[in-house]
Amino acid sequence: MQPQSKILSWPEWQQHLKDDEDVRSLVDSVPNFEDVEVPDKYMDIWRDISLKVQLRKAKNHQLTSQQTEECLEQLCKRPYYLVSLAKKYAVKNIVEVGTAEGLQFFSFANYLSDIGGKIWSCDIKDVRNKEYKEKFEDTTNFCLGNSETLSNVVKESIDMFYIDGAHDYGSVVRDVVNLKKLQSENPIWIFDDFDERFGCYRDIKRLCEMKKVYKVYRVGNAGSGNPNHQVIIFGKL
Repeated sequence: MQPQSKILSWPEWQQHLKDDEDVRSLVDSVPNFEDVEVPDKYMDIWRDISLKVQLRKAKNHQLTSQQTEECLEQLCKRPYYLVSLAKKYAVKNIVEVGTAEGLQFFSFANYLSDIGGKIWSCDIKDVRNKEYKEKFEDTTNFCLGNSETLSNVVKESIDMFYIDGAHDYGSVVRDVVNLKKLQSENPIWIFDDFDERFGCYRDIKRLCEMKKVYKVYRVGNAGSGNPNHQVIIFGKL
């Protein structure tokens, strides 16, 4: 499989998968982003943590009101979409790289608190939302530092990894190398910002080429107005 050096539509990417029914069945089981309906409690998390930030980004990038509205309609779906993946594949323990204000962190925590799971996340700065930090204190574990620091803190086996840290070339590979010792038997890896404008694009593409069991999907536009894609890779790296 040799993916091209541009973003392809999902049908085009699917053609690169090896012709194996089990592989296709697994990849085809991934829910469509467009079909996501966000429950109220997850929408509240998004509004409380991210809405003002995204409005500021849209203003800074001089998006029109229509462009801003279209971005927000997609942005509010992203956190719950990843939660829906965690639910579908019965994920219990999650590791995240790149906490920021904690939008995805606390969205995962909301799901995990109901099933007795936990999430660990790291960032080089602690700017987590204080309200949700207290609300999900029993479910969340924050590590000030990078993925190497985090890898030495987590002792449990991890079912899902969400990589959304540094976007420069080489960073994603370092995150995988640092965290792979924590993998469960059948982990899921999700990578954000699979777009050519980021250095991490080449890293993520290499992982897709190596693993072959993956799905690329578009999650709307970023607050800058630029398109944003993510990748889900099944199995150990």
